[in-house]
Amino acid sequence: MPYTEIDLDDLPVRHPVRMFNGYWASRRNGAAAPMRQHIVPGEIAGLLRWLLVLETVQIGHELQFRYRLAGTGCTELFGIDYTGKILGDNLTPEGAEIRRREFRRVMESVQPIYSVTNLPVKAKEFIVVHRGVFPVSTTGAEVDQIFVVIAPVSETCLVRPAFEMASVA
Repeated sequence: MPYTEIDLDDLPVRHPVRMFNGYWASRRNGAAAPMRQHIVPGEIAGLLRWLLVLETVQIGHELQFRYRLAGTGCTELFGIDYTGKILGDNLTPEGAEIRRREFRRVMESVQPIYSVTNLPVKAKEFIVVHRGVFPVSTTGAEVDQIFVVIAPVSETCLVRPAFEMASVA
């Protein structure tokens, strides 16, 4: 399946991307993007395995993205731990360019992007995943981190996250 952007409502209610979207929105506190310090890993423990955290880095004259964290589910999906690597390592050239454009767009619009696609990794293109790309700020002034939640389309969260239970009470 080629990369296709979708609406949030197209995601299953219990898919990790949709679940993280609810948490991300709850952490914005009126801002366009949440501050990194307001995202508490313990509150989203059931989603961490599907999370990639990328930070912006300037390499020469070009803005690049470095993986700061790769959840265990992502590492299993990709067959490699991307932590510390630059975006593009082990991706198809087309897949890497799609991600760079997508990340820049998220940084500029300060809005999440949701998609469905085949995994952009050689020999694993048969795996279909839902993806969510979320803007985050460490300074409050600009988006300088990208949180990506990526999981197979059939994946579900069985445990209700603490943030969701708190909003029900």
